[in-house]
Amino acid sequence: MRTEVIWTFKYEFVKQYFIMTKAKANKQLGIYMDYSNAYLMELIDKNIVSRNIEFESNGKGVHVNSLKQNETISNNFERHLQSAYYLELCEIIRNYNQVVLFGPAETKDELFNLLEFDHNFDNIKIKNINTDKMNEIQIHNFLKEYYN
Repeated sequence: MRTEVIWTFKYEFVKQYFIMTKAKANKQLGIYMDYSNAYLMELIDKNIVSRNIEFESNGKGVHVNSLKQNETISNNFERHLQSAYYLELCEIIRNYNQVVLFGPAETKDELFNLLEFDHNFDNIKIKNINTDKMNEIQIHNFLKEYYN
């Protein structure tokens, strides 16, 4: 009886592992980046689920006037905000195995270079594509065409 329970547990564990692995294998993400926003879109059964992450470069909630007095401090603060922005995107990208970065902004190139040199993302297929500025419909059409 005990052997049967252990075997059943192992079977269920392996079954769940393959379900989770298959689920991750199909996870596709598109990130359209303009100069201050990253539009994240996940393709699920030909439907797009999206959300927006905004890059706050003006230091909301911080005494910006005092930062302007010392340009070095201001530049360091800006780099810190940008690093936090990229870190947030990296944490999201980690959950996918296919990612396309696209848009007109140079920030997507910076993010791509960051991901390319980080070995934690070696198993994720990441593509960087330069495009013109797009509206929401064009962005969705681009993503659907890319993954089809």
